[in-house]
Amino acid sequence: MADYLLEIGTEELPAGYIPDAQRNLQQLLSDALRNANLSFSEIRTLSTPRRLTAIVAGLAEKQETVQKKVKGPPVKSSFDENGQPKPAAAGFAKKHGLSVEQLDREGANGDEYLIANLTIAGKPAEEVLSDIVPKAIAAIPGERLMRWGANDMKFSRPIRWIVSLLNDKVVPVSLQGIDGGRQSSGHRILSKGHVQISNAAHYVDELRAAHVLVDPQERRRIIEEQVQQLAKSKAGTPRQLKGSLLEEVVNITEWPHAIAGEFANEYLELPDTLIETVMVHHQRYFPIEKTDADTSHKAIKNNLLPYFITIANNDRAEAQDVIKRGNEQVLKARLADGKFFYFDDQKTKLTDRKDALKQLTFQEGLGSYTDKVERLKKLTAVVAEQLKLEPKLAASLSTTAELCKLDLVSNLVRELPELQGYVGSWYAEREGLPPDVVTAIASHYSPRSNDDSVPKDLVGMLVSTIDKIDNLVGLFALGKKPSGSSDPYALRRQAQGLIDILLDGLPDHPLNLTEAIDHLLQWFEPSLKGSKRGFDRQRIHNDLQEFLLQRLQGKLADQGAGREVVDAVLGARDPLTNLSDVKVRCTAVENLMAAPGGLDLVRAGVRVGKILGADSPDSVDPSLFVSDAERKLWETFNHDVIKQWQGDKNFSAPADASQYARLLELLKPLSPAVDQFFEQVMVNDEDRGKRNNRHGMLKQIDRYFKSVADFPKLQSLLV
Repeated sequence: MADYLLEIGTEELPAGYIPDAQRNLQQLLSDALRNANLSFSEIRTLSTPRRLTAIVAGLAEKQETVQKKVKGPPVKSSFDENGQPKPAAAGFAKKHGLSVEQLDREGANGDEYLIANLTIAGKPAEEVLSDIVPKAIAAIPGERLMRWGANDMKFSRPIRWIVSLLNDKVVPVSLQGIDGGRQSSGHRILSKGHVQISNAAHYVDELRAAHVLVDPQERRRIIEEQVQQLAKSKAGTPRQLKGSLLEEVVNITEWPHAIAGEFANEYLELPDTLIETVMVHHQRYFPIEKTDADTSHKAIKNNLLPYFITIANNDRAEAQDVIKRGNEQVLKARLADGKFFYFDDQKTKLTDRKDALKQLTFQEGLGSYTDKVERLKKLTAVVAEQLKLEPKLAASLSTTAELCKLDLVSNLVRELPELQGYVGSWYAEREGLPPDVVTAIASHYSPRSNDDSVPKDLVGMLVSTIDKIDNLVGLFALGKKPSGSSDPYALRRQAQGLIDILLDGLPDHPLNLTEAIDHLLQWFEPSLKGSKRGFDRQRIHNDLQEFLLQRLQGKLADQGAGREVVDAVLGARDPLTNLSDVKVRCTAVENLMAAPGGLDLVRAGVRVGKILGADSPDSVDPSLFVSDAERKLWETFNHDVIKQWQGDKNFSAPADASQYARLLELLKPLSPAVDQFFEQVMVNDEDRGKRNNRHGMLKQIDRYFKSVADFPKLQSLLV
């Protein structure tokens, strides 16, 4: 067994590209080695901004020898009347390095065929690697790949060197004029010249000696420790140490070193989020906050200390002061701009900015932000009526919808777009607007990123839901739905945020998404019907429904629901009318399958549902029953289900978890009656009257099953 080292040396890679590239390199190499029958123990991938590395441990010295049987042409068409081989037979034999006499014969499907039984000797690992490694490198995917020089291959950044070593031996690898060898590169500033890698086992240590920490987990640990120590030395605690900022600085450094800087106290009068946004989004700094931070619900908080921590790619003592002063100067300039715009904006009241929204286009074809706000206000009225909101809550919802986009025309948001929502909430708080409105103006954009959570406040969750629905319906109506990896309007994130809010944040406010979507499509139709693209209302609705259901399926799977259970629940009725109900039904089915007699009931539901068609009648005439099994099933259904569930009233579906559990418990006695019915009765009788009557009985029974799930989709779980 041997260890193989592959290092792809590049110009600086985008930080966001590196984690996926690591995973893809590991998968591509793993698949290629397995397809080549070259066994290995594990593949470990490493990275820095200038390299992607794979270390294959326990690699076999050669491929396994394999026996392979290749089917050739039929014998009857391979020889002439004298038994001499025809070109088809001779060509097949030659192709596989055999004579015709060495071919075997085997029968299949009534014919006899020529067979080449081959023994394929394994190639040495070096030969296999020389073939598969360039292909694996070229196959690493990514967005906005580039060409360089006269090369026709695309990669994220130009490749400058390749290290390819099997233990201490160079494995010949050639890619776009670059030959693999043992020459790597150390740190751009801290290391002189090239680094000669002696063997795969010493790779990490030899690069460390050249001031390169090639393991991103080691860099992460060092950054975390240094940031925490520096923050403690300033009598504070670091912010943003567990999110995407940490991931980014790990992937833009090879030899990280934390440096603390400071800024003037005058900027502490600005809201924390303004300062933090400048630090994090524009400078990649870690803010430091007071240990006794204000945890109130005020929009404007002042918890930060006048310090920041930057991660340099240089630990030389003589460079520290220069790096510190340079970063302080940049931060000072940005904070000065933020301070000017923050106080200058407040000369105009938030509500006085309404006319300016008319000049701001939401989307070409969907009007201005004034048009969008009008739709939001109309939709809040629909939602308030749908959810029967109390007047005070409905009023806050309407006010927030009217004000939540006004900060888009402020100077501060023009300068720092990441602050949309926050700026409006700060100005609203200073103008004395109700606290729930102030909070919701900021929170309605959440979740803003993968690091963010859904809004915590009720008004914010409702407005966020309404805003995201409007965005999704409008952009789908314009034909701007995501395709492949392209999603310029972040519709996947918005759709996932919508699902998360409705499931996690609003289980007690079951908003009907289908109704909201239909309202918006009705409002969009007059302006879009005459467009070049046209307006196919049903197609848009179906596309958006499928898009949302994909996110819902993933969400339910992440929460532990089985795929078959999710499919069965979603297939029973329109899930977008009540997402909380979908989650409750998934739990009910999972509980049923684990309960005594549960699988018997599932089997009964499968048998009932499978035999019915969309056109099956639902009327029943008991006088047409001709067998005891029919009468028994009908009597059991009426006595144990209908009367126990709701007496003689019309059917109504369960409304909560306890009702679903009760209904399924009532249905359990049907299991033996259903089995007996199918064993003794020909459901699809030639007599139409009998057939329709039996279908009608099963249709009425299936209505109760369907109120929970489409049980035939659970059939695979019964095997």
